[in-house]
Amino acid sequence: MTCIKFFKKEIDLTEGQVSIIKKPKFCNKQVLNYIHDLNGLSSGKYDVLYGLKMDDLVEVQDNDELKSVLHDCTIDYVVIDHDSAEIKLVITKEQDQEKASFLNNVFTKFNINHIQLRKDSPYDLAEIRTALAA
Repeated sequence: MTCIKFFKKEIDLTEGQVSIIKKPKFCNKQVLNYIHDLNGLSSGKYDVLYGLKMDDLVEVQDNDELKSVLHDCTIDYVVIDHDSAEIKLVITKEQDQEKASFLNNVFTKFNINHIQLRKDSPYDLAEIRTALAA
């Protein structure tokens, strides 16, 4: 019996090439507070994901143009059922009319509740509770 090993070339990280991000995008205080509030509403029943691309949520076959459009859309918050992993609610920040309409069409097609947050406006926990109860 012959054994052939293939070795991958080790990646050499020289000093100065890589540094840690001191404040990653998802760690700003507003985002963390919002995630905390969403988790508080869920009482452990739901999990909150942040900053997903639409192509992580929607699978497309044989349409590269649509895949590209989906990849360019970021969903700010996705609330999923902890046990079934079913998407219960998506929350996005205000976007241009065309992109907002596209997102609404996708979420309506799959019967997923969607809340669009206005820029610089506080979120409405009652609206979120209502959407999760539906």
